[in-house]
Amino acid sequence: MMESRHLGPIVLDGGLGGGAVEAVVRALGAQIDVRVEIDYPARFDESVVRDIDMVLDRLDFVDGLARQTIARGIRRDDTSAAQLFTAWRKATGDEDGPEDDFLEALRPARITITPDGGRVNRDRVIMTYALPDVDVEGRVSVRFVEPTGPELVSPTRVRTH
Repeated sequence: MMESRHLGPIVLDGGLGGGAVEAVVRALGAQIDVRVEIDYPARFDESVVRDIDMVLDRLDFVDGLARQTIARGIRRDDTSAAQLFTAWRKATGDEDGPEDDFLEALRPARITITPDGGRVNRDRVIMTYALPDVDVEGRVSVRFVEPTGPELVSPTRVRTH
């Protein structure tokens, strides 16, 4: 059995075509749901666990890149970032609320790590953010794609209450 410094023992669930493990870590000032998806269980070894731990060791770096990507996306109306930003402004009653305040309000909610996706699954990490302190349904996610880097995930439904 493999063991992560952050997740503890990793026992794959034997899911479709591979396996996964779910956990929660405290990082970046939030409780973050973590999902690790393994496409090739036969290749799951200590080096893969080191890759997982390296991502979790460097969440502040990953978070910084994700927030830069979200900031760029705010300026494009067709993105999940722009939709969530607009909903946040409406929910806070500040139609001119600055982008920096929005970015600061975002909290990491979930991280998915796919360390062995190969050519089929080029996503290595997906960071998903929510606005827990505002009455807004919706999230924004950033994919870290091998080898091109971070990009916003397609828009999801965003609503204010």
